[in-house]
Amino acid sequence: MLLERVEIVGFRGINRLSLMLEQNNVLIGENAWGKSSLLDALTLLLSPRDELYHFVRNDFWFPPGDVKGREHHLHIILTFRESEPGRYRGRRYRPLAECWSRGEDGYHRLFYRLEGELGADDSVMTLRSFIDSNGHALELDDIDAMARHLIRLMPVLRLRDARFMRRIRNGTVPNTPDVEVTAQQLDFLSRELVSSPQNLSDAQIRQGLSAMVQLLEHYFSEQGSDEARNRLMRQRSHDEQRSWRYLDIINRMIDKPGARSHRMILLALFSTLLQAKGTVRLDKDARPLLLIEDPETRLHPIMLSVAWNLLNLLPLQRVTTTNSGELLSLTPMEHVCRLVRESSRVAAWRLGPGGMNPDDSRRISFHIRFNRASSLFARCWLLVEGETETWVINELARQCGHHFDAEGVKVIEFAQSGLKPLIKFARRMGIEWHVLVDGDEAGKKYAATVRGLLNNDREQERHYLTTLPALDMEHFMYRQGFSDVYHRVAQLPENIPMNMRRVITKAIHRSSKPDLAIEVAMEAGRRGVDAVPTLLRKMFSRVIWLARGKAD
Repeated sequence: MLLERVEIVGFRGINRLSLMLEQNNVLIGENAWGKSSLLDALTLLLSPRDELYHFVRNDFWFPPGDVKGREHHLHIILTFRESEPGRYRGRRYRPLAECWSRGEDGYHRLFYRLEGELGADDSVMTLRSFIDSNGHALELDDIDAMARHLIRLMPVLRLRDARFMRRIRNGTVPNTPDVEVTAQQLDFLSRELVSSPQNLSDAQIRQGLSAMVQLLEHYFSEQGSDEARNRLMRQRSHDEQRSWRYLDIINRMIDKPGARSHRMILLALFSTLLQAKGTVRLDKDARPLLLIEDPETRLHPIMLSVAWNLLNLLPLQRVTTTNSGELLSLTPMEHVCRLVRESSRVAAWRLGPGGMNPDDSRRISFHIRFNRASSLFARCWLLVEGETETWVINELARQCGHHFDAEGVKVIEFAQSGLKPLIKFARRMGIEWHVLVDGDEAGKKYAATVRGLLNNDREQERHYLTTLPALDMEHFMYRQGFSDVYHRVAQLPENIPMNMRRVITKAIHRSSKPDLAIEVAMEAGRRGVDAVPTLLRKMFSRVIWLARGKAD
């Protein structure tokens, strides 16, 4: 079973959110844009505890800075989908038989709704129900019992501090007789991992990892008789059987020579999982939903890569939040979801399972994911043709008092990857964009591409396209009063008449296009803001306006 959608209205820092989830989900977004509130909602409503959660006054959303404007109603709807058509008939789902609704795609879904009402006297009433696909409450005998069974099947384990090097506190290790000794071994090793990891021998680490595998089998594998296990294995799809082979992968990793750091991180990772589980014994049919907050905390990028790859061995649905470009570079773009706060909602942007076509996907993966992963955090992309524009634009914007980094603007050259895939990707991910093109033939083709994507809307073109009235940036800046810089770099006296193109060519030959761009930008800095061409100053204002429109 998969948690397919989360819909939230009026809960904590989220006024409105509708989020589709996949098997693996990596959420990015600025502070106070709803990531923590989303994880709080899942943690509270699906916590593997005996008592079902009841809303409190502080759960109700209010506009920033206006506590008196607190809403008096909230609701959350969690949509669960069977992993394969017909799977809802399985033994583990029988107590929920009355809750399923068949969709047009052939899958059965279960809709779990919780509502909160805040009274004038600050009393809070919590209502829970299972609803059909039209939002109508189902008439059920014991809703609470069904809710508890749902949580037993899909409990949340929240790794609040995913440093992968945390100590298991007293009382948080499993206390069932069949795993007590194993848990005690891990408890000792977890404490040693924090206090003095260098003192652990390879033999102790191997012993701890063997104990970890036993606990993984206990908590995350099928339990029961061999006959029942074999019957369920036959019922599984080929993909699910393959995903559950991670225990064998981990076993082979334990035996791999020369992988001490991998073993230590793997052991510490599972220690963190045990801590998240606490004293609650998970149901034998449970498939926990892992919530992982900022796994990059205090981890060197190399160790982050190791830890992330190990975490991906667990065949469990995951929701991860991160502020790390390094981690995003390790994540397929289809798994990344950007949360963006807008005036009336928190919007969720993602490519989804369909992604982009293979050619565009390859270009984006190389140009953005591998080389500029941090650009996914930007509010607006300023797309320029090449390296020259990148140097000039960033420096001239700074001289005009615009701090692109602080405004969430990223200057990205598009010549290598192509313009159209970048714009398509930015649109799909909720990133604003603006394009600067040269006035030569190539620039005209790029401009035509932009106009086509804007359906030739002239008003939209004003916001999203700037065309230089010159062949390129060098010719443009030459005409804008910087001819003396080009003559100086070319080592040509200004009083000697010479064709502009020849002067620029000699200057580039004496230096290079990027160095020449830096010379021009430095000269503009000495002359002051008024020396920055008006066309570029207007472009800077538009780009900042676009970026700030996504920051309200």
